[in-house]
Amino acid sequence: MENMLERLERAVWGWPLLILLLGTGIFLMLRLRFYPLLALPRAIRLLFCGPRDKKGGVSPFGALCTSLSATIGTGNVIGVATALTIGGPGALFWMELSAVTGLSLKYVEGVLSVRYRERGPDGLWRGGPSVYIQQGLGLRAKPLAVAFSCFGALAGLCGVGTFVQIGSVSACLSALISRLGKGMTVIVLSGGKQIPLASALTGIVFSVLTGLVVFGGIRRVSRVSTVLVPVMGGLYLLCCAWILFRFAGQIPAALLSVVEGAFHPTSAAGGLLGTVTAGVSRGVFSHEAGLGTAPIASAAAEGVTPDDQGLLSMTAIVFDTFLVCTLTGLVLLVTETAGNGVSAAMQAFAQGLPLPTGVSMSLLVGMLTLFSFTTVIGWSFYGTACLDALTGGNRVLRTLYLIVYTLTVAVAPWCSARGVWSAANLCNAWMALPNVSAILLMTPELVRSAARDCCWNKPCKKILKAAEK
Repeated sequence: MENMLERLERAVWGWPLLILLLGTGIFLMLRLRFYPLLALPRAIRLLFCGPRDKKGGVSPFGALCTSLSATIGTGNVIGVATALTIGGPGALFWMELSAVTGLSLKYVEGVLSVRYRERGPDGLWRGGPSVYIQQGLGLRAKPLAVAFSCFGALAGLCGVGTFVQIGSVSACLSALISRLGKGMTVIVLSGGKQIPLASALTGIVFSVLTGLVVFGGIRRVSRVSTVLVPVMGGLYLLCCAWILFRFAGQIPAALLSVVEGAFHPTSAAGGLLGTVTAGVSRGVFSHEAGLGTAPIASAAAEGVTPDDQGLLSMTAIVFDTFLVCTLTGLVLLVTETAGNGVSAAMQAFAQGLPLPTGVSMSLLVGMLTLFSFTTVIGWSFYGTACLDALTGGNRVLRTLYLIVYTLTVAVAPWCSARGVWSAANLCNAWMALPNVSAILLMTPELVRSAARDCCWNKPCKKILKAAEK
């Protein structure tokens, strides 16, 4: 099964899909006359000065935190380390490039999420690709909407939302116990396979905590995310900045290796295709631009215009990729750590922080635990939203889905890491295909709506008017 998933992953994540994602981002950036880049400073200001609390609803800031909770996960740390191991330092360059082109995709997804949305039976807004594909393109595009909903519900159960996160945390916990020289109690399965008891308990604890949050719906997920995301993100960035300050002399050489490795990769990195694939796929896994997941959370925001929500959606890439992933990659390069994702990340923190080894590793595991938990609860909302689009909001099926979701979290540590990451990448690709295809078909309307909705200053109005013509 592992070998089959890996072969299928290599086939799907080839040049066609890479060209589709990067090409669509570049095409939209050109059609919008670089408006997403020019408006990025305003997007940051809007994040801190925009509306906050909405009685009985979800604020734009809460919607953004929900989106960030699902995107900032173990992929930002362990995934970056894996990408550098597979593709070399140059993978970081292609990861950043995918984020730059992803700005336009994020903006467009945010605009569509608010322009095409509908009120649910609970009085909250609901939307995302399942809604804006049909409303924007009509009934002829219903197969695309259905395909996205199916793959989104599947990805929540079998991809990014559960197995990857819990599996990574349990692996980190096992590595921490091993590094500290402690003996691990193991559970022996039939066939001789051994599972550390700590990993099994991690899945059970996560399952219980997840159930306490996800059955409260988007309101509870948003409230928890609004508290945890700023805390965990700020603490992690502070640790990375501390390490880079101590290794400031190695930063120029690290940046040079990134640029050189992007265009002249070594054979050990898998050549140019291996470097580009590792960087772009890990970048997409991180910021999720084009996957269509962020619009599901963005659609729930109250009191926001399509243009403002598009700009707010772009800030997720700023924090997720430009800050967290970039600093993670630089920390790994300046500390010159090697190995698989888990061991490389733990070694980098142990070597970089001026703290006892056990304290440094425990701090990293604690932050990764928070990363994983917020991703798990964020993806539960994505999965149920996709299921509601398929079933018309059937409450029985939604409850059953959440029960299966929490049980999946409990058994995630028992699964193979290789197969889990391959399945997650496949789910990302299958979600991106219908979403990006629909966005390309709606490009003319997107440009016209951007010119109408933009409420910023005159220069940007002129840019969008020129793009509309």
